Amino acid sequence: NHLNFEWQKHWARQFDFVFIAQREYLEAFLAEGISSVHWLPLGCDPEIHSPPPSEKIHQISFVGARHKGFPRETLLEKISAQFPLFQKRAYLDVMAKIFSQSKIIFNRSLKNDLNMRVFEAMASGSLLLTDDPGFACGQSELFTAGEDYLIYTEESLLPLIDQALKDDLQREKIALSGQQKVLQAHTYDHRAEAMIAVLQNQIVTTPDAHQWRERSLQRQDSYFYGATPWRGAILSSRPQRSFIIPVLDHSPASHFNIETLLKDLESIEGNVIVVFNSEKMAADYAKHPRITLSATLSKNVGVARAWNMGIHLSETPTIFILNADLHLRPKSISILEKTLHKIERAAVVGPQGSFVNFFGTTDYQYFDKGGTPRPLQVDAISGFFFAVKRSHFVQDDLRFEDDYTPCYFEEWDLGLQCREKGLECWIAPTLEYDHEWSGTIRAHKVVNFFDHQESIFDIHARNTKRFQAKWLERAKKSNTARLLLSRYPEYLQSLSEELKKQGEETQAEFLLQKSVSIVDQFDRCFLRK
Repeated sequence: NHLNFEWQKHWARQFDFVFIAQREYLEAFLAEGISSVHWLPLGCDPEIHSPPPSEKIHQISFVGARHKGFPRETLLEKISAQFPLFQKRAYLDVMAKIFSQSKIIFNRSLKNDLNMRVFEAMASGSLLLTDDPGFACGQSELFTAGEDYLIYTEESLLPLIDQALKDDLQREKIALSGQQKVLQAHTYDHRAEAMIAVLQNQIVTTPDAHQWRERSLQRQDSYFYGATPWRGAILSSRPQRSFIIPVLDHSPASHFNIETLLKDLESIEGNVIVVFNSEKMAADYAKHPRITLSATLSKNVGVARAWNMGIHLSETPTIFILNADLHLRPKSISILEKTLHKIERAAVVGPQGSFVNFFGTTDYQYFDKGGTPRPLQVDAISGFFFAVKRSHFVQDDLRFEDDYTPCYFEEWDLGLQCREKGLECWIAPTLEYDHEWSGTIRAHKVVNFFDHQESIFDIHARNTKRFQAKWLERAKKSNTARLLLSRYPEYLQSLSEELKKQGEETQAEFLLQKSVSIVDQFDRCFLRK
């Protein structure tokens, strides 16, 4: 209606209910004698506009029409003269992908409107940089500049872009806040709920800006955890995620440790639960202000028991398992969390994982940091950084295997538990973290746990036998040999099909034969066992 009021006012008289996207026109419709008119802001569709996050390959992007002679065109020329500006007209999934690949998304209203790009850009998890279209449209009441997005003037435009590109942490913090707000209150599901409430006379009119704002500030995310009706919705204000961190020492073989990780978590919301496998470490950190809850053990009980204990202490829907020698940025948490709740059967999500050769107790293929450009279902997720849904541990009886104490094979075991229950493990691609392998265990040739002392080589050999014996027995008992067969052959087949479409017949056939060979080898091993 911000561009077509003159003809829309005539059409509006033909209907019992009228919902308009731009608030400033409410009075104009009322003045035309159209009494049943309601403000319904534009919004976003998470299934489209909030895709699995991608690597940020664009510094700043603009998706839309240029409109020569308009201020938008002048500003875009000004930006492109100083910064690499990606410009394209695109729609739906293609547009959303560009947004998610951009550090900054530029917007300029055409006629002081609160346009779709505001909601869609924030839903993507990238930073929105937009103009101030004025109080009448409601933008400044729904969102907070500097907290959820950035507002520019013609004078501040270039300095703002420069600062936002240099300050990764602040940029991602603002982008995450904006994303949480729109997914909490500004999806088309939310708009439909409000419309239905009006149509059924449950409410007199749609929510005003203050009510939409209050809805966006609720802690429970309707997109992640299931939409609730607008009318009478009472949502929890408790944190929705926990971070479980087992701590044995100061990670002497790594540049990062519990001290640096707690510093990282200062800018990330959620409960921090630390399980100290050392009384000395507990004495140093138990009263740390960022730690919500802790458990102190007099002896090292191993990583699996520490994880299980942390999950028992947690009450949040989403749980992150973190190594103490991990360096985090807020975006990584957002990416894992979004992927975990967007993929229906996902139970374990992390940035690294592998296809597992059960009988060889090795990886067919390991995906390191940046190893896959898109989410990928694998056999197991690496244990230094991953997210799980608490409900699977409470309702589906997932648990980490204590029998592998103090370490090794916990992740592979969990992957097989998931497969056994029809659940899935997924890699969520992100580069927003740093981790140096074995920051603790690499520093010890001998590990003390309970009243035992054992070399890492003996621990690995012992748990190799336990892992294989446990799952061979379960596979034979349930007559499900394919439970132990990696998804790697399926992955190779999918790659083969892609190569065939590209005309790479020789390479496609090679991968297909490799897939068949792996299945044949597995069958022979299973029969021998």
